[in-house]
Amino acid sequence: MNNTYVTNRRYIHRLLSKTATSKEVLIVTSYDYFLQKHDLALLLKKYKEVILIPHSNDDDYLLNHTVRPLLDKFEKIHLVTNPQYDKRNRIIYELVVQKNKSIRITTVYDFCEKSLKKVYIPDNVSEINPNLLTIPTFGRRIRYPKKIIDVTISIILFLFTFPLWILSYFKIKIQSPGPVFYFQERVGMNNVSFNCIKFRSMGLDAELNGASFSKKNDSRTFSYGSYMRLSRIDELPQIINIFKRDLSLIGPRPERQVFTETFDELIPYYNMRHNIKPGITGYAQVMYTYGAGVFDARHKLMYDLYYIKNWSLLLELKIILRTAFVIFGRRGR
Repeated sequence: MNNTYVTNRRYIHRLLSKTATSKEVLIVTSYDYFLQKHDLALLLKKYKEVILIPHSNDDDYLLNHTVRPLLDKFEKIHLVTNPQYDKRNRIIYELVVQKNKSIRITTVYDFCEKSLKKVYIPDNVSEINPNLLTIPTFGRRIRYPKKIIDVTISIILFLFTFPLWILSYFKIKIQSPGPVFYFQERVGMNNVSFNCIKFRSMGLDAELNGASFSKKNDSRTFSYGSYMRLSRIDELPQIINIFKRDLSLIGPRPERQVFTETFDELIPYYNMRHNIKPGITGYAQVMYTYGAGVFDARHKLMYDLYYIKNWSLLLELKIILRTAFVIFGRRGR
């Protein structure tokens, strides 16, 4: 990513494409955080240049030293703006009208959903996304096919992996004496807690100092425990949670209450993910690398809410296939 400067101040980030399919330039004003490497790679296949103008409170600087010169320079432009900043965007719209060029304007809310297949989550809890004024819950039209998928695949998966259950039982007993299964309270649909069942992959004293997110090459895991986490074998007992109707096969990752309470205070719309059953795997889990903390939770929420808003049988099957790639590629944690 190249930084472009005016005098001694950094004002935009510019990314040039070598494989773009069009001559259009993408300009994102008041850019905050919502793009990741996967998104940028996707955009650079379409646009010959991607220009990110960071959020700034200096309207004169933003408009006269960034937006106006860019509108003058390029002929074909796709401008993505954040209407949360009304005064600023009104001026940008006026600038666009004055130009006799091919300029199309999209809000960041619509751009994220249509182009990136995720929902924009405002960076500040006081801001809103007008596309999230209502979030549909899963009615019968969705619940019934999901239930059929859940039960059918869970039965097949249990029968197919039963030898792994036996192997894991003895491996855990040999390498880390203690309970084979690990029960942990997680937050489910409508904020109702349930006990999530997994094969134990860490020592009995793993949370002696309190709850914490797992991390890459976690020292708390024993040898076979690390292997189970990489291959997702440790999550097989969650099939029992599906039969108990605590979980679905696909849905937002169930988190611990100590974390959800924090995220709910800091991330707008976070509680909406609890409108449906959590899942063993999900859209966020296959689209975003494992992460811990508010920043990663915000990114994952963008995918979770897109899944809820735009559920389809095709999306469900796509997530199942992507999960298979993660498992066989041993990219779990």
